[in-house]
Amino acid sequence: MLDLEEITARFQAIADYARHGKVNHRWLAALPGQLEALSRAWELEIGTDVETDFTSGVSSVVIACTGPLGASSLKLAADSYALAEEVSMLRQFAPSGRVPEVRNTARGAVLLEAVTPGTPVEKLPEQPDPVEYARFLDDLHAVGDPEAAPRRITDWLELMYGWTERGGLDVADSRRITAELLADPADRVLLHGDLHLGNVLASDSRGLVARSPIACAGERCFDAADYVLEGWDRAAMLRRRDELASEARLDVDRLDAWCRAMAPLGASRSNTPERISELLAFGRGEY
Repeated sequence: MLDLEEITARFQAIADYARHGKVNHRWLAALPGQLEALSRAWELEIGTDVETDFTSGVSSVVIACTGPLGASSLKLAADSYALAEEVSMLRQFAPSGRVPEVRNTARGAVLLEAVTPGTPVEKLPEQPDPVEYARFLDDLHAVGDPEAAPRRITDWLELMYGWTERGGLDVADSRRITAELLADPADRVLLHGDLHLGNVLASDSRGLVARSPIACAGERCFDAADYVLEGWDRAAMLRRRDELASEARLDVDRLDAWCRAMAPLGASRSNTPERISELLAFGRGEY
């Protein structure tokens, strides 16, 4: 049974920390009824593992379950249009084998293949090396139609920069760097768009698997930047940059520029002073 008070508290804490979005209390109150109806319609046995997310200010709940197709994850979202977009992009990426299978859909709900063990890469004791991560990026970017992207990369960047500025960080240099990059575009693929390592899961059967795309069209270095910036300090970031560029056949200078542009965004999501300092220094090119 859903503990609505506990789930509401989680959403409120995330909303307060992120400084954007509002908790949709009306949607939360309707969750038990929606869950009961879907359980009957899709013959699901609901588990006890519940994950909450507030990505881009959109509330969602992911619940472990089992059904006729085996272990699954039931995702319920307050914004049914945003979830429908996510489902469409997961289907675009499906031939890569690097996203969960979409098993069923309804308004505001999607039943996804369960990723086992499904641990976010950011929480692994040892993160994937650049060789493994390059294979993951290669597979993901080899499929999908850039023309199907639901947003322009410039609009997505503007939203992210706006959130970062409201958090008190200066992104003037980031804006300048990305404007220069976009004025001289490189390869154009369908990007995941939000490939921080909390959205990359470990799978026993398929290696690395991406979830929750906020897709746009652009160059591959954009999706690669988050992996580089997960290095603990500047030396580790530089190693990741050089090795990933080599393994994934990326232009190292363009990857470096995207990483510098994105570094303040990574700093805005961190609550560790040492890591914030390292990311901001990397963004300034102090290495």
